[in-house]
Amino acid sequence: MKKTERSQNPLSGLLLYAKKSGMTSFSSLWNIKHALGTDKVGHTGTLDSFADGLLVVLTGSLTHIVPHITGFAKKYQAVVCFGRETDTLDPTGKVIRTAKAVTKEEVLSVLPQFTGAIMQRPPLYSALHVDGKRASDLVRSGETVQLEERAVFIYSLSVCDFLPASEKDDCSYALLEITCSKGTYIRSLARDIANALGTAGHVTALRRTAVGPFTLETAADADSLPDFTIDNALKKNAASEELSKQKGQCDPVLMQKIQDAFMLFTPQLAFDCAFDADILKEESVPWYTNGRALASKMFVRIPKPEAYTVSEADADLSPVGLSALQVTRRLKTDRIAVFYENGDFAGMISCTDKKLSYVFVVQKQKPLPYREYSWQEVLDGKIPLLWQKKGCALTVGSFDGVHTGHQALLDAVLAQKNLYKGVITFTNSVRAGLGNYEGDVLSLRQRLSLIPCNFAVVIDFSEDFSKIEGSQFICMLIQHCGMRFLAEGSDFKCGYKGACTVQTLKALSSDAGFDFALVPDVIVEGERVSSSRIRQAVKNADFVLAQKLLGRPFAYDTAGLAFSAEKKTDGAVWVKAVLTGQQVVPHDGMYTVSFDKEGTVVQTSCSISDCGKTMHLLVKDDAETQQIQELRFTNVSA
Repeated sequence: MKKTERSQNPLSGLLLYAKKSGMTSFSSLWNIKHALGTDKVGHTGTLDSFADGLLVVLTGSLTHIVPHITGFAKKYQAVVCFGRETDTLDPTGKVIRTAKAVTKEEVLSVLPQFTGAIMQRPPLYSALHVDGKRASDLVRSGETVQLEERAVFIYSLSVCDFLPASEKDDCSYALLEITCSKGTYIRSLARDIANALGTAGHVTALRRTAVGPFTLETAADADSLPDFTIDNALKKNAASEELSKQKGQCDPVLMQKIQDAFMLFTPQLAFDCAFDADILKEESVPWYTNGRALASKMFVRIPKPEAYTVSEADADLSPVGLSALQVTRRLKTDRIAVFYENGDFAGMISCTDKKLSYVFVVQKQKPLPYREYSWQEVLDGKIPLLWQKKGCALTVGSFDGVHTGHQALLDAVLAQKNLYKGVITFTNSVRAGLGNYEGDVLSLRQRLSLIPCNFAVVIDFSEDFSKIEGSQFICMLIQHCGMRFLAEGSDFKCGYKGACTVQTLKALSSDAGFDFALVPDVIVEGERVSSSRIRQAVKNADFVLAQKLLGRPFAYDTAGLAFSAEKKTDGAVWVKAVLTGQQVVPHDGMYTVSFDKEGTVVQTSCSISDCGKTMHLLVKDDAETQQIQELRFTNVSA
């Protein structure tokens, strides 16, 4: 994907990603950029290359809130070596000091000293800037660097496992679990705990397991991380060199994991990030997007669920021992996430002293151009990830006539305001091979022009496709189209031998997590509207009934016909065309038809002959036939 294409992608959201040991946080973003197709990516807290664990990644317009997420409490697991200190305070450095091993009891005895508010001096090998340069770069160049102590907060600190010194290794190791504030260096914490015990220490392995309410367990590729144990930490990580070479290589499995884990920004996610959330009223959109003065009447507050609220009594409690999630819930912010009525993220505003002001605005997306996809394109992942994540409302069928019954299905789909709308339909070849095939009511071109959706998937009913089980097909729509809503009529059948029925869909909807709407039949003149009724009405030249069933006059698609002049009469010419047989026609006879020409309606005569194989049409001249796209049949000529 070209850079210009990625940079124009409006995809904005949040991704939880499991960084591997041996890669820098920055290089880890390469996979994310390519999986999501965007260059606008930022993470909310660097992990050292030797460490693994949770990266909270923001894309698109959400990169504006990176500083807010950075302020969340964080949770780590660390394997600390007692007996050796390295210059970097991690396993990548050289040993600069050795000392005695310690016992588990000794470690436990000093941990209370490092719980709560403490002063901490950052490692010399860090990304902190001194006189505009990184401290680590200055140290490597031989310069002397002095970093000031700063206050951090340790919410909880405990020992999960311990390995005493042995004949093979004269160091001891503790697996610590730490919940801490922004700016805490676990390497410095290990050094200081070791110093308090009169020994030397460094971090052998480090894993970030939570950032505020976000946990590693739900992160993309978390299942590929090894168990975090002292034994695994002491094993030589032969994969680290290979991981550093992965940049520039697309792993399809990892790409899919990233796409599956990506989350659009929603009010729920805003609450997770400790924001309030408002809906911008539709009538206020122009005022808001043009940067005019804000007023509370422009917004509707979304009630915050009880789980996100903190009582005054709880707010006064000491934070020591609280989880990272509890700490996040207690954050106070003046920021309010704003959403358009269709659910799209609209930006951030702030409220200070009851006065509203802009933080940043995300412009409302322009109406989507209509798109068509083949089934293979769907399987190849061509449906935009934004659509899949926000979700699609679909209906599946031949839509032979796009009649009043079909319109009821489309209306059910169009009513889903917060979802992208799509139709899954089929080419004429579905029935073309049948012996009793009488032609479709409408051509495929006509059908698609009458479907007011964001997209249509047109499936060529091949032999391979016909063998797909119906329930499997529905699951494929969920996986590849992000289907969240499906509307069908009572006669719906799909899949191999039509085994998937309405009853199947009802059961699938609860298991697979989509909403299913059974749309009632439309009745005209005491019978259910169907394409077969319309076909019969057209064949009988009953255009009045056909119009009632269709909701508009029956029209024959002439766009692909090759007309040739036969004879002239009174300043006009009769032209002839051989019909393809793909579309139903009335019985042989003379008919009154009309067509559109330069904004006006032209009425003329048309005859069908040779058992529906030939059409004669009266036109002004040969050139006029090039402008005719379809003929509307309105009456039988006398």
